[in-house]
Amino acid sequence: MRILDWLVKPGDCIKLKGKIHQGAKSFAINLGQDDSNLAIHLNARFEALGDVKQIVCNSRSNGQWGAEVRPSIFPFQEGAEIKMCLSYQPGEIKVKINGEEISFPNRLGLNSAQYFSVDGDLSLLSFKC
Repeated sequence: MRILDWLVKPGDCIKLKGKIHQGAKSFAINLGQDDSNLAIHLNARFEALGDVKQIVCNSRSNGQWGAEVRPSIFPFQEGAEIKMCLSYQPGEIKVKINGEEISFPNRLGLNSAQYFSVDGDLSLLSFKC
């Protein structure tokens, strides 16, 4: 589901609250220029693609995926509500999840983002920028 169609500038924080589906396999959050150019793709995998309770972060440039980064935290539970804040910076994207933080490099060097989407086993309860 694409839910953002305005410009996110450095320093902006995208806040979202969601409910993870019971029996969730995975969900993904994307931020970038469009579906082919993502500054961050955060994929929470409960049990998907050979991973169990693993976050996989990546970037996508002209449709090509970069190298995966796998943070050591997994602050998600099936059926639970989550609060996230994606803070967009020229050098990195910081993602705060229920009090824990992930930093991911802004590999594309984008000065702004205008595309945000959520896919998979997560229902959005609120969203603001």
